[in-house]
Amino acid sequence: MATIVFMPFHWASDLNPTFALARKLRNRGHRVHYLCIPDTEARIRSQGFEFTPVFSHVFPEGALAQQYESDAQGKRYGVAEFRDRLRGTCELLREGEIERAIGGLHPDLLLTSSGTPWVGIAACRTGVPVISFSSTLISVESSTVPPFNTGLIPSRAPLSRLRTWIEWRKLFLYRRLYSRDWNISEDLKALARDCGYPPGKIDFRVETWPRLLLPELVFFPEELDFPRARRPEGAFFIEASVDTQRRDSDFPWERLDDDKPLVYCTLGSLLPFKFPSRASQFFQMFMDAMAQRPALQGVVTIGNYLRADEFNCPANVLVVPEAPQVEVLKRAALMISHGGVTGVKESAFMGVPMLLIPVYYDEFGNAARVVYHGLGARLRLKEVSAPALGCLIDRVLEDSSYSARAKLISERLVELEDQSPGVAIIEGMLSGRSPVANPPEGEGKGDGSASRG
Repeated sequence: MATIVFMPFHWASDLNPTFALARKLRNRGHRVHYLCIPDTEARIRSQGFEFTPVFSHVFPEGALAQQYESDAQGKRYGVAEFRDRLRGTCELLREGEIERAIGGLHPDLLLTSSGTPWVGIAACRTGVPVISFSSTLISVESSTVPPFNTGLIPSRAPLSRLRTWIEWRKLFLYRRLYSRDWNISEDLKALARDCGYPPGKIDFRVETWPRLLLPELVFFPEELDFPRARRPEGAFFIEASVDTQRRDSDFPWERLDDDKPLVYCTLGSLLPFKFPSRASQFFQMFMDAMAQRPALQGVVTIGNYLRADEFNCPANVLVVPEAPQVEVLKRAALMISHGGVTGVKESAFMGVPMLLIPVYYDEFGNAARVVYHGLGARLRLKEVSAPALGCLIDRVLEDSSYSARAKLISERLVELEDQSPGVAIIEGMLSGRSPVANPPEGEGKGDGSASRG
């Protein structure tokens, strides 16, 4: 069978969906190997996968912990640090970092994260077939789908298309005028020239990093997306790739009361240390709301940079640094979060309604899609208070339409996970068959209304 190498970004949201796909591939007899920075080794090996460190000169062991500690203390990771790491990584790629790492592996296929297009560019130089994968939404310029940082919910009305067009114009204008320091386009073009990658195969009309026009597996099923007038070139919207076998942290299950509905509250792995003050305020609001609802029980994950004894915590709330999210969601009646893509997908997969308070990046677009599909409600951060949060908790739990729609979407996502379209695409490429792109919207897909119940 084949040797398949994954090269993910180091965030948990990028790593976690690869584990589910990697397990499926390994169960079919393929050898799976990971290349990533040294600080991910323990996490990857704990899932039972082989590992080789890369980019150690730029990301030495302990670099992430040092960065996160600095962020928690208010010393933000800025443009200068990002530029140094990006250019250092690109130099290593020019010098053959990937070739060195895969030398003894003899891979048949490389899978690179869309979050690191510089890695994808250099990977194409190896002569090994390359597939990109995206753990988040693909946000490319579209007449029907607004940028995900707006939180707009589109419709078929002409006014909706006008608003979407305006938001894309605003995005590109803002980038040109105010975000030039974060623009990596010239760095990518230079790397592409040096690696023999066609610059014309890079799409720069996107919301985040430029996108390589490679076959791309999107771990965000169309059932959770807005209807699209056209799908991004080369994109394959596959299963959510939720890893129900993922090995996560230990958890005091004995402290939960099986007779009380469980409300799970999390701000993911990044927000608690990037915005500790804001996170602390939000967690305390949640605890205050739960204190008024003794018939419920809560679990809240505060990360490793906040302390449980800093909170006024009621008896019906369990505070932990982190939790095995998939396992907790199996028992939850409601998830409250910032709308990170991993939490949204895993909550939908488990059939759990959501209450989302987006803070930044793609969270606004994720929350908009949850509302569009009737899977939950959202609240603006400036509107959050303990009474407002409590009222929405009551509303979502008492309105049976949310749980009914969550159950329907869960059934479809589980079915899609079992079908494993991602595995079929990968094995097709290994057999020399070029994957067939998704058809344009409207060819046998309808208008998306079925997924809204």
